[in-house]
Amino acid sequence: MNTLQEQIVRYVTLVVCCLVIFSCSDDEHVDVTPEITEGIPSITYYTPTEGGKSTVLSLYGSHFGTDISRIRVTVNGVLAEVTNTTGNLITARIAEGSGSGEVKVIVGEGEEAVEFTYGNGFNYKTRMMVATYLGVPGDEAVGGKEDGSFEEASFTKPRYLLWNRNGGLYIIEEGNSSATGYSSIRYASGNQVSTLLKGSQSSLVQRIRAVALSGTEDSLFIANDTNAGGSMGVGIMTGSGGADFSGLTSLWDQSGITSVVSHPVTGEIFVGYHSDAWIYRYENGSFNPVVRLPADTEGTFSDKGNINSIVFDTSGTGVYIVSKAKNVIYKGNYDMLSGTFSGISILAGTYEQAGYADGMGTAASFDEPSQADLDREGNLYVADRKNHCIRKITPDGVVTTYAGKGGGLSGLVDGPIETAEFNHPEGLQFGLDGALYVADYWNHRIRKIYEQ
Repeated sequence: MNTLQEQIVRYVTLVVCCLVIFSCSDDEHVDVTPEITEGIPSITYYTPTEGGKSTVLSLYGSHFGTDISRIRVTVNGVLAEVTNTTGNLITARIAEGSGSGEVKVIVGEGEEAVEFTYGNGFNYKTRMMVATYLGVPGDEAVGGKEDGSFEEASFTKPRYLLWNRNGGLYIIEEGNSSATGYSSIRYASGNQVSTLLKGSQSSLVQRIRAVALSGTEDSLFIANDTNAGGSMGVGIMTGSGGADFSGLTSLWDQSGITSVVSHPVTGEIFVGYHSDAWIYRYENGSFNPVVRLPADTEGTFSDKGNINSIVFDTSGTGVYIVSKAKNVIYKGNYDMLSGTFSGISILAGTYEQAGYADGMGTAASFDEPSQADLDREGNLYVADRKNHCIRKITPDGVVTTYAGKGGGLSGLVDGPIETAEFNHPEGLQFGLDGALYVADYWNHRIRKIYEQ
Protein backbone atom coordinates (compact mmCIF):
# COMPACT_ATOMS: atom_id res chain seq x y z
CA MET A 1 0.00 0.00 0.00
CA ASN A 2 1.41 3.33 -1.02
CA THR A 3 1.72 6.32 1.21
CA LEU A 4 -1.43 8.07 -0.07
CA GLN A 5 -3.54 5.00 0.56
CA GLU A 6 -2.18 4.67 4.13
CA GLN A 7 -3.11 8.27 4.91
CA ILE A 8 -6.67 7.75 3.58
CA VAL A 9 -7.15 4.62 5.73
CA ARG A 10 -5.93 6.41 8.85
CA TYR A 11 -8.25 9.36 8.20
CA VAL A 12 -11.31 7.14 7.71
CA THR A 13 -10.50 5.15 10.83
CA LEU A 14 -10.24 8.35 12.89
CA VAL A 15 -13.58 9.63 11.62
CA VAL A 16 -15.32 6.34 12.43
CA CYS A 17 -13.93 6.33 15.99
CA CYS A 18 -15.12 9.87 16.61
CA LEU A 19 -18.61 9.02 15.37
CA VAL A 20 -18.78 6.01 17.68
CA ILE A 21 -17.69 8.04 20.70
CA PHE A 22 -20.11 10.92 20.16
CA SER A 23 -22.98 8.56 19.40
CA CYS A 24 -22.82 7.13 22.96
CA SER A 25 -25.49 8.55 25.32
CA ASP A 26 -24.63 10.17 28.68
CA ASP A 27 -26.20 7.35 30.67
CA GLU A 28 -23.79 4.91 29.11
CA HIS A 29 -20.79 6.83 30.53
CA VAL A 30 -18.95 4.91 33.32
CA ASP A 31 -17.55 6.94 36.26
CA VAL A 32 -14.30 5.35 37.34
CA THR A 33 -13.77 7.68 40.39
CA PRO A 34 -13.35 5.46 43.51
CA GLU A 35 -16.21 5.66 45.98
CA ILE A 36 -15.35 7.20 49.42
CA THR A 37 -16.97 5.34 52.27
CA GLU A 38 -17.19 6.64 55.88
CA GLY A 39 -16.68 3.34 57.62
CA ILE A 40 -16.91 2.53 61.33
CA PRO A 41 -14.44 4.33 63.63
CA SER A 42 -11.83 2.18 65.33
CA ILE A 43 -8.75 2.68 67.51
CA THR A 44 -5.29 1.12 67.45
CA TYR A 45 -2.86 2.83 69.85
CA TYR A 46 -1.79 6.19 71.29
CA THR A 47 1.46 7.84 72.35
CA PRO A 48 2.98 8.93 74.73
CA THR A 49 1.55 6.83 77.54
CA GLU A 50 2.81 9.07 80.36
CA GLY A 51 3.37 12.76 80.97
CA GLY A 52 1.96 15.75 82.80
CA LYS A 53 -0.08 18.88 82.21
CA SER A 54 -0.23 19.98 78.54
CA THR A 55 1.19 16.69 77.22
CA VAL A 56 -0.04 16.25 73.63
CA LEU A 57 -1.42 12.80 72.84
CA SER A 58 -1.37 11.30 69.35
CA LEU A 59 -4.29 8.86 69.12
CA TYR A 60 -4.27 6.51 66.14
CA GLY A 61 -7.17 4.64 64.55
CA SER A 62 -9.42 5.01 61.52
CA HIS A 63 -12.60 6.76 60.35
CA PHE A 64 -12.49 9.41 63.10
CA GLY A 65 -13.70 12.03 60.64
CA THR A 66 -12.30 15.51 60.12
CA ASP A 67 -14.88 17.53 62.09
CA ILE A 68 -13.10 18.43 65.33
CA SER A 69 -16.39 19.45 66.97
CA ARG A 70 -17.64 15.83 66.81
CA ILE A 71 -14.67 14.35 68.66
CA ARG A 72 -14.00 14.21 72.39
CA VAL A 73 -11.03 12.74 74.23
CA THR A 74 -10.92 12.08 77.97
CA VAL A 75 -8.09 11.03 80.27
CA ASN A 76 -9.24 9.60 83.59
CA GLY A 77 -12.66 11.07 82.85
CA VAL A 78 -11.29 14.61 82.37
CA LEU A 79 -11.77 16.25 78.98
CA ALA A 80 -8.61 16.88 76.97
CA GLU A 81 -8.39 19.67 74.41
CA VAL A 82 -8.71 18.17 70.92
CA THR A 83 -6.39 20.20 68.69
CA ASN A 84 -6.59 18.37 65.34
CA THR A 85 -7.95 15.34 63.48
CA THR A 86 -7.02 13.92 60.08
CA GLY A 87 -9.43 11.00 60.01
CA ASN A 88 -7.00 8.40 61.29
CA LEU A 89 -5.08 10.55 63.80
CA ILE A 90 -6.34 12.75 66.65
CA THR A 91 -4.12 15.08 68.67
CA ALA A 92 -5.30 16.21 72.10
CA ARG A 93 -3.70 18.20 74.94
CA ILE A 94 -4.10 16.82 78.48
CA ALA A 95 -5.71 19.12 81.05
CA GLU A 96 -4.06 20.09 84.33
CA GLY A 97 -4.76 17.65 87.12
CA SER A 98 -6.25 14.95 84.90
CA GLY A 99 -4.58 12.20 86.86
CA SER A 100 -3.82 8.68 85.72
CA GLY A 101 -6.53 6.57 84.11
CA GLU A 102 -8.27 5.34 80.97
CA VAL A 103 -7.93 7.14 77.65
CA LYS A 104 -11.19 7.32 75.70
CA VAL A 105 -12.23 8.64 72.29
CA ILE A 106 -15.87 9.59 71.64
CA VAL A 107 -16.86 10.17 68.01
CA GLY A 108 -20.23 11.66 67.10
CA GLU A 109 -23.01 13.24 69.09
CA GLY A 110 -26.08 12.12 70.98
CA GLU A 111 -27.37 8.62 70.28
CA GLU A 112 -25.04 8.30 67.31
CA ALA A 113 -21.91 8.77 69.43
CA VAL A 114 -19.55 5.81 69.71
CA GLU A 115 -17.02 5.46 72.51
CA PHE A 116 -13.71 3.61 72.47
CA THR A 117 -11.26 2.90 75.29
CA TYR A 118 -7.59 2.19 74.66
CA GLY A 119 -6.26 -0.94 76.28
CA ASN A 120 -3.56 0.80 78.31
CA GLY A 121 -4.17 3.73 80.66
CA PHE A 122 -2.25 7.01 80.81
CA ASN A 123 0.24 7.61 83.63
CA TYR A 124 -0.13 11.25 84.73
CA LYS A 125 3.15 12.58 86.10
CA THR A 126 3.91 15.92 87.69
CA ARG A 127 7.11 17.62 88.70
CA MET A 128 7.13 20.39 91.26
CA MET A 129 9.58 23.20 90.62
CA VAL A 130 10.81 26.26 92.52
CA ALA A 131 11.61 29.52 90.74
CA THR A 132 12.26 33.15 91.62
CA TYR A 133 9.09 35.14 90.93
CA LEU A 134 10.18 38.58 92.17
CA GLY A 135 13.50 39.98 93.32
CA VAL A 136 16.88 40.63 91.79
CA PRO A 137 17.91 37.54 89.79
CA GLY A 138 21.24 35.83 90.25
CA ASP A 139 23.01 33.63 92.74
CA GLU A 140 23.63 36.25 95.42
CA ALA A 141 20.90 37.47 97.76
CA VAL A 142 20.51 41.19 97.17
CA GLY A 143 18.25 43.44 99.21
CA GLY A 144 16.68 46.71 98.14
CA LYS A 145 13.42 48.62 97.91
CA GLU A 146 13.31 49.62 94.27
CA ASP A 147 9.99 49.80 92.43
CA GLY A 148 9.65 49.09 88.72
CA SER A 149 9.07 46.12 86.46
CA PHE A 150 9.13 42.58 87.81
CA GLU A 151 12.63 42.21 86.38
CA GLU A 152 13.91 45.42 88.03
CA ALA A 153 12.15 45.53 91.41
CA SER A 154 14.06 44.61 94.56
CA PHE A 155 12.96 43.76 98.10
CA THR A 156 14.34 43.74 101.62
CA LYS A 157 13.27 40.91 103.92
CA PRO A 158 9.76 40.12 102.59
CA ARG A 159 7.71 38.46 105.32
CA TYR A 160 4.00 38.30 104.44
CA LEU A 161 1.95 37.80 101.24
CA LEU A 162 -1.68 38.47 100.29
CA TRP A 163 -3.32 38.00 96.88
CA ASN A 164 -6.44 39.89 95.83
CA ARG A 165 -9.15 38.57 93.53
CA ASN A 166 -7.65 40.35 90.51
CA GLY A 167 -4.31 38.57 90.80
CA GLY A 168 -2.47 41.43 92.50
CA LEU A 169 0.03 40.60 95.25
CA TYR A 170 0.55 42.62 98.46
CA ILE A 171 4.00 42.12 99.97
CA ILE A 172 4.98 43.13 103.50
CA GLU A 173 8.66 43.88 103.96
CA GLU A 174 10.36 43.78 107.33
CA GLY A 175 12.24 46.71 108.78
CA ASN A 176 12.83 47.88 112.31
CA SER A 177 15.29 50.74 111.92
CA SER A 178 15.96 53.74 109.74
CA ALA A 179 18.83 51.81 108.19
CA THR A 180 16.43 49.39 106.49
CA GLY A 181 13.73 51.96 105.82
CA TYR A 182 11.26 50.39 108.29
CA SER A 183 8.42 48.20 107.03
CA SER A 184 6.73 48.72 103.68
CA ILE A 185 3.64 47.51 101.86
CA ARG A 186 4.42 46.80 98.21
CA TYR A 187 1.99 45.85 95.45
CA ALA A 188 2.85 43.71 92.41
CA SER A 189 0.51 43.54 89.42
CA GLY A 190 0.71 43.78 85.64
CA ASN A 191 4.51 43.38 85.62
CA GLN A 192 4.91 46.45 87.86
CA VAL A 193 5.83 46.78 91.53
CA SER A 194 4.82 49.90 93.47
CA THR A 195 5.00 51.01 97.10
CA LEU A 196 1.71 51.65 98.93
CA LEU A 197 3.04 52.57 102.35
CA LYS A 198 6.43 53.15 103.95
CA GLY A 199 6.74 52.92 107.69
CA SER A 200 9.46 55.55 107.64
CA GLN A 201 6.94 58.05 106.22
CA SER A 202 4.26 57.50 108.86
CA SER A 203 4.29 58.06 112.60
CA LEU A 204 1.63 55.37 113.00
CA VAL A 205 3.52 52.31 111.78
CA GLN A 206 7.01 50.94 111.92
CA ARG A 207 6.84 47.15 111.93
CA ILE A 208 3.94 45.95 109.77
CA ARG A 209 3.15 42.29 110.43
CA ALA A 210 0.23 41.47 108.13
CA VAL A 211 -2.56 42.89 105.96
CA ALA A 212 -6.11 41.80 105.11
CA LEU A 213 -8.69 42.96 102.58
CA SER A 214 -12.33 43.60 103.35
CA GLY A 215 -14.87 41.40 101.58
CA THR A 216 -15.42 44.08 98.94
CA GLU A 217 -11.65 44.68 98.71
CA ASP A 218 -12.06 48.43 99.11
CA SER A 219 -10.42 48.53 102.55
CA LEU A 220 -6.98 47.33 103.58
CA PHE A 221 -6.52 46.41 107.26
CA ILE A 222 -2.99 46.57 108.67
CA ALA A 223 -1.54 44.77 111.70
CA ASN A 224 1.37 46.70 113.20
CA ASP A 225 3.53 45.43 116.06
CA THR A 226 4.01 48.65 118.00
CA ASN A 227 6.48 46.95 120.32
CA ALA A 228 8.96 47.91 117.61
CA GLY A 229 7.75 51.51 117.36
CA GLY A 230 4.80 53.48 116.09
CA SER A 231 1.54 54.14 117.89
CA MET A 232 -0.93 52.04 115.89
CA GLY A 233 -1.79 48.38 116.47
CA VAL A 234 -4.47 48.01 113.78
CA GLY A 235 -5.09 50.50 111.00
CA ILE A 236 -7.10 50.87 107.83
CA MET A 237 -6.55 52.35 104.38
CA THR A 238 -9.44 52.87 101.96
CA GLY A 239 -9.71 53.16 98.21
CA SER A 240 -10.87 51.30 95.14
CA GLY A 241 -8.57 48.31 95.54
CA GLY A 242 -5.33 47.20 93.94
CA ALA A 243 -2.71 49.91 94.37
CA ASP A 244 -5.37 52.55 95.08
CA PHE A 245 -5.33 52.80 98.88
CA SER A 246 -4.63 55.88 100.95
CA GLY A 247 -5.54 57.72 104.15
CA LEU A 248 -4.07 55.49 106.86
CA THR A 249 -6.20 55.69 110.01
CA SER A 250 -5.66 53.96 113.34
CA LEU A 251 -8.46 51.68 114.54
CA TRP A 252 -6.74 50.43 117.70
CA ASP A 253 -3.68 51.80 119.48
CA GLN A 254 -2.61 48.50 120.99
CA SER A 255 0.86 46.98 121.08
CA GLY A 256 1.64 43.41 120.08
CA ILE A 257 -0.76 42.88 117.14
CA THR A 258 0.89 40.22 114.98
CA SER A 259 -1.80 39.10 112.51
CA VAL A 260 -5.02 40.17 110.83
CA VAL A 261 -7.48 38.22 108.67
CA SER A 262 -10.85 38.75 106.98
CA HIS A 263 -13.40 35.96 107.36
CA PRO A 264 -14.06 34.48 103.87
CA VAL A 265 -17.86 34.37 104.31
CA THR A 266 -18.93 36.98 106.86
CA GLY A 267 -16.17 39.51 106.21
CA GLU A 268 -15.47 39.85 109.95
CA ILE A 269 -12.00 41.13 110.84
CA PHE A 270 -9.96 39.17 113.39
CA VAL A 271 -6.53 40.02 114.80
CA GLY A 272 -4.02 38.01 116.79
CA TYR A 273 -2.51 39.44 119.97
CA HIS A 274 1.00 38.40 120.93
CA SER A 275 1.19 38.91 124.68
CA ASP A 276 -1.53 36.56 125.96
CA ALA A 277 -2.52 34.63 122.81
CA TRP A 278 -5.98 36.17 122.43
CA ILE A 279 -7.84 36.56 119.15
CA TYR A 280 -9.93 39.73 118.89
CA ARG A 281 -12.83 40.56 116.56
CA TYR A 282 -13.54 44.03 115.19
CA GLU A 283 -17.18 44.96 115.76
CA ASN A 284 -19.07 48.20 116.31
CA GLY A 285 -15.91 50.24 116.08
CA SER A 286 -13.92 48.34 118.71
CA PHE A 287 -11.91 45.14 119.13
CA ASN A 288 -13.30 42.54 121.52
CA PRO A 289 -11.64 39.30 122.70
CA VAL A 290 -13.34 36.15 121.38
CA VAL A 291 -11.01 33.22 122.10
CA ARG A 292 -7.71 32.50 123.84
CA LEU A 293 -5.37 29.76 122.69
CA PRO A 294 -4.93 26.86 125.10
CA ALA A 295 -1.60 25.60 126.34
CA ASP A 296 -0.60 21.94 126.09
CA THR A 297 -2.08 21.18 129.51
CA GLU A 298 -5.85 20.94 129.73
CA GLY A 299 -7.44 23.91 131.45
CA THR A 300 -4.46 26.22 131.00
CA PHE A 301 -3.90 28.98 128.48
CA SER A 302 -0.98 30.06 126.37
CA ASP A 303 0.95 33.24 126.99
CA LYS A 304 2.96 35.22 124.47
CA GLY A 305 1.67 33.15 121.60
CA ASN A 306 2.84 35.44 118.79
CA ILE A 307 -0.15 34.46 116.65
CA ASN A 308 1.49 34.78 113.26
CA SER A 309 -1.30 33.47 111.05
CA ILE A 310 -5.06 32.85 111.24
CA VAL A 311 -6.48 30.83 108.34
CA PHE A 312 -10.15 30.00 107.77
CA ASP A 313 -11.18 27.30 105.31
CA THR A 314 -13.38 28.25 102.35
CA SER A 315 -16.57 27.30 104.22
CA GLY A 316 -15.63 29.66 107.05
CA THR A 317 -16.32 27.00 109.68
CA GLY A 318 -12.82 25.59 110.11
CA VAL A 319 -9.88 27.61 111.41
CA TYR A 320 -6.12 27.09 111.74
CA ILE A 321 -3.95 29.26 113.98
CA VAL A 322 -0.15 29.40 113.94
CA SER A 323 1.68 30.22 117.17
CA LYS A 324 5.18 31.24 116.20
CA ALA A 325 6.39 31.59 119.78
CA LYS A 326 5.07 28.19 120.91
CA ASN A 327 6.03 26.33 117.69
CA VAL A 328 2.60 24.75 117.25
CA ILE A 329 -0.36 24.86 114.88
CA TYR A 330 -3.89 24.84 116.28
CA LYS A 331 -7.08 23.64 114.62
CA GLY A 332 -10.64 24.49 115.61
CA ASN A 333 -14.17 25.39 114.56
CA TYR A 334 -16.05 28.65 114.06
CA ASP A 335 -19.82 29.06 114.28
CA MET A 336 -20.83 31.92 112.00
CA LEU A 337 -24.31 32.26 113.53
CA SER A 338 -23.15 32.67 117.12
CA GLY A 339 -19.74 34.11 116.27
CA THR A 340 -17.96 31.69 118.59
CA PHE A 341 -14.89 29.47 118.32
CA SER A 342 -14.82 25.93 119.70
CA GLY A 343 -12.68 22.81 119.81
CA ILE A 344 -9.39 24.64 119.43
CA SER A 345 -6.52 22.26 120.14
CA ILE A 346 -2.98 21.59 118.98
CA LEU A 347 -2.98 19.88 115.58
CA ALA A 348 0.78 19.64 115.07
CA GLY A 349 4.01 20.59 116.77
CA THR A 350 5.59 20.19 120.18
CA TYR A 351 4.46 22.94 122.53
CA GLU A 352 7.25 25.39 123.46
CA GLN A 353 9.89 23.16 121.87
CA ALA A 354 11.71 24.16 118.71
CA GLY A 355 12.98 21.41 116.44
CA TYR A 356 12.75 19.73 113.09
CA ALA A 357 10.85 16.48 112.75
CA ASP A 358 8.18 15.18 110.41
CA GLY A 359 5.52 12.92 111.83
CA MET A 360 2.03 12.72 113.25
CA GLY A 361 0.60 15.56 115.34
CA THR A 362 2.66 16.46 118.38
CA ALA A 363 5.44 14.09 117.31
CA ALA A 364 6.34 16.66 114.65
CA SER A 365 8.27 19.81 115.47
CA PHE A 366 8.76 23.29 114.02
CA ASP A 367 11.08 26.22 114.58
CA GLU A 368 9.19 29.51 114.34
CA PRO A 369 6.30 28.53 112.05
CA SER A 370 4.97 31.66 110.37
CA GLN A 371 2.37 32.38 107.68
CA ALA A 372 0.15 29.50 106.54
CA ASP A 373 -2.40 28.79 103.80
CA LEU A 374 -4.71 25.97 102.69
CA ASP A 375 -4.73 24.19 99.34
CA ARG A 376 -7.90 23.05 97.56
CA GLU A 377 -7.77 19.64 99.25
CA GLY A 378 -7.65 21.09 102.75
CA ASN A 379 -3.94 20.58 103.42
CA LEU A 380 -2.22 23.34 105.38
CA TYR A 381 1.16 24.70 104.25
CA VAL A 382 3.34 26.54 106.76
CA ALA A 383 6.50 28.58 106.28
CA ASP A 384 8.86 27.02 108.85
CA ARG A 385 11.18 29.99 109.28
CA LYS A 386 14.25 28.73 111.12
CA ASN A 387 14.08 25.30 109.50
CA HIS A 388 14.33 27.02 106.09
CA CYS A 389 11.56 24.95 104.56
CA ILE A 390 7.85 24.69 103.79
CA ARG A 391 5.89 22.11 105.77
CA LYS A 392 2.67 20.38 104.71
CA ILE A 393 0.06 19.30 107.26
CA THR A 394 -2.86 17.05 106.31
CA PRO A 395 -6.28 17.66 107.93
CA ASP A 396 -5.61 14.84 110.40
CA GLY A 397 -2.20 16.22 111.40
CA VAL A 398 0.41 14.33 109.36
CA VAL A 399 3.40 16.66 108.90
CA THR A 400 5.88 16.35 106.02
CA THR A 401 8.54 18.59 104.50
CA TYR A 402 7.12 19.90 101.23
CA ALA A 403 9.96 22.10 99.94
CA GLY A 404 13.43 22.99 101.17
CA LYS A 405 15.93 20.76 102.92
CA GLY A 406 14.91 21.57 106.48
CA GLY A 407 16.86 21.09 109.66
CA GLY A 408 18.69 24.40 109.44
CA LEU A 409 20.06 23.90 105.90
CA SER A 410 19.60 27.24 104.15
CA GLY A 411 20.53 28.57 100.73
CA LEU A 412 19.26 29.99 97.47
CA VAL A 413 18.63 27.25 94.93
CA ASP A 414 15.85 27.15 92.32
CA GLY A 415 14.91 24.02 90.40
CA PRO A 416 13.24 20.72 91.36
CA ILE A 417 11.47 20.93 94.70
CA GLU A 418 13.63 18.12 96.10
CA THR A 419 16.83 20.17 95.76
CA ALA A 420 15.49 23.73 96.21
CA GLU A 421 16.76 25.81 99.13
CA PHE A 422 15.30 28.72 101.11
CA ASN A 423 16.67 31.12 103.72
CA HIS A 424 14.21 31.88 106.53
CA PRO A 425 10.95 31.65 104.52
CA GLU A 426 8.34 33.56 106.49
CA GLY A 427 5.31 34.24 104.30
CA LEU A 428 3.35 32.13 101.84
CA GLN A 429 0.04 32.06 100.01
CA PHE A 430 -1.48 30.25 97.05
CA GLY A 431 -2.05 32.35 93.94
CA LEU A 432 -5.01 32.22 91.58
CA ASP A 433 -2.94 29.98 89.31
CA GLY A 434 -2.65 27.31 92.00
CA ALA A 435 1.06 27.92 92.56
CA LEU A 436 2.40 28.47 96.08
CA TYR A 437 4.25 31.78 96.51
CA VAL A 438 6.81 32.16 99.30
CA ALA A 439 8.27 35.28 100.91
CA ASP A 440 11.90 34.17 101.26
CA TYR A 441 13.04 36.56 104.00
CA TRP A 442 16.84 36.49 103.91
CA ASN A 443 17.01 35.78 100.19
CA HIS A 444 15.03 39.01 99.61
CA ARG A 445 12.87 37.32 97.01
CA ILE A 446 9.41 36.02 96.30
CA ARG A 447 9.72 32.38 95.25
CA LYS A 448 7.16 30.34 93.33
CA ILE A 449 6.45 26.62 93.75
CA TYR A 450 4.56 25.30 90.74
CA GLU A 451 3.76 22.19 88.75
CA GLN A 452 5.76 21.75 85.57
